[in-house]
Amino acid sequence: MAITNRLFENSGGEVKNKVPTNSERSDLCLSQSHPIQFEMKYTIISFLLFITVSCLGQTFVSNQEHIYYTNILYNVNKGYVLPGHSDMWSDALFTVQSNKIFKGFSTSTFDILYQVEDGKLYIGESTFSTDILFTIVNGKIYRGDSTMMMDCIYTYDPVKGMMYKGDSHFKLDAVLYFQGEPLKNADLFALLFAMNML
Repeated sequence: MAITNRLFENSGGEVKNKVPTNSERSDLCLSQSHPIQFEMKYTIISFLLFITVSCLGQTFVSNQEHIYYTNILYNVNKGYVLPGHSDMWSDALFTVQSNKIFKGFSTSTFDILYQVEDGKLYIGESTFSTDILFTIVNGKIYRGDSTMMMDCIYTYDPVKGMMYKGDSHFKLDAVLYFQGEPLKNADLFALLFAMNML
């Protein structure tokens, strides 16, 4: 009855049809909805927006396909490899800067552990071929200075947000799942060292 009264106008005993505009229809729907449901919708939307903004430039890592707050193992945030969902720089296990991997929360030359040059991971600041530990090409990580399939340890697919064993792309061979920004080579190496996977 309330909707009928708002859709029609009485003028001198005549009832004139008034076609409501889209905005009037929206107002009518909102006025009929429950205040609690209305507040819940806005609360959920606000929460999702907060999560989206907070995740910019950050990558969450889990060993489960469906990543939830409770099963996040590590996260990589602006070059810092952090345990769980921590966002404290002081908790950093490794720090990545200019393709160099540093121990803990440090960028001191005394704390350089590895560096990545042309897809090769070297010990310290060395660039000698004898100091190459791993090679990464198109997301595939190989032992030493090799690109042979038999030397492939992992395959990282940033599009699917997965890492697989060996040269595989089969879902059953996935060992890690990623959510957020695709990782750069040095970040990926630092993460794998933090997880004792290299």
